[in-house]
Amino acid sequence: MRWLIFFFFISISFFQSCSDQASSDPNVVLLLIEKWPTAWTENGIEDWQSHAALKQLAENGVVFTKAFTASPEIELAEQALASGMHTGHLLSDNFDNKNLNNFKNTLLSKKYKMIDQSTLAHWSSLDKIAPTVYLTKLNSNSLAQLDDKIANLLSQISQNTLIVLTALSGAGAAYSESSLRVPLVFYTADDKVKKGVSNQAIYTADLFPTIADFLNAPYSANTLDGQSFYKNIKQPTTLLNDRILYWTSSNKNGPKILRYNQWKMYRKNPNAAWQLFDMITDPEETDNVSAYHPGKFEKFQEWIGKHSN
Repeated sequence: MRWLIFFFFISISFFQSCSDQASSDPNVVLLLIEKWPTAWTENGIEDWQSHAALKQLAENGVVFTKAFTASPEIELAEQALASGMHTGHLLSDNFDNKNLNNFKNTLLSKKYKMIDQSTLAHWSSLDKIAPTVYLTKLNSNSLAQLDDKIANLLSQISQNTLIVLTALSGAGAAYSESSLRVPLVFYTADDKVKKGVSNQAIYTADLFPTIADFLNAPYSANTLDGQSFYKNIKQPTTLLNDRILYWTSSNKNGPKILRYNQWKMYRKNPNAAWQLFDMITDPEETDNVSAYHPGKFEKFQEWIGKHSN
């Protein structure tokens, strides 16, 4: 009889321990807004001040002022997350084209599951026992509408839940700068995410490896596309390695764009000449400076010839 009592208490302790461990694992909510309703610039966060929930995310999380979508065409941006072979991918022979599946397998190593959630309205009814990454795509026509949805979410989640807010496409038209740039905020109510602003160039495809690092889920560099910027979550001013970003339209006669730091190469169509812009001194892209920087212009064209189709 004493053995049965002993076994009973050991079992209770074991399951309590497992429950405590599970409850300490943070959930993740990745909010992907289909098209951001307002122009996003380095001062774009000012538009959030009159919206309480957005303001809470911005003031208590890490705001990335130079985040870029994988493609301003929403279908291509979604494909980029799923396949990894997005239009700006620095081509790798080792990459296996299964980005989303690889991310799910990475989560399984930490006993996480992944749920595609199309609405935030029924958050309280979701299964919160197992640690989960919720991939939620939203369509909001205004900041006020989006703020209401986020306020509902914030009222129901635990303190250590990671919220990642970004957009698949910016508010601009075609492949304009305001269409390529999107907001990006990492937020938790506890201290796992530091408050601050980062001006490092971040890319949509960087989200999966960064979340994996946040959850301490192991992965190999050739299975998850993009570059982890987890260090920026812990210390927003951390410098990242420079890299070239590249975009091309689904239309073979559409534009092509290369970005490296402040330099932007742009070609409207296959019959047009490439142009080079300095986005610091000329954010409106009115002055083609290719003749003044022939070395950079030639280097970027060599990269384009090597990596683009």
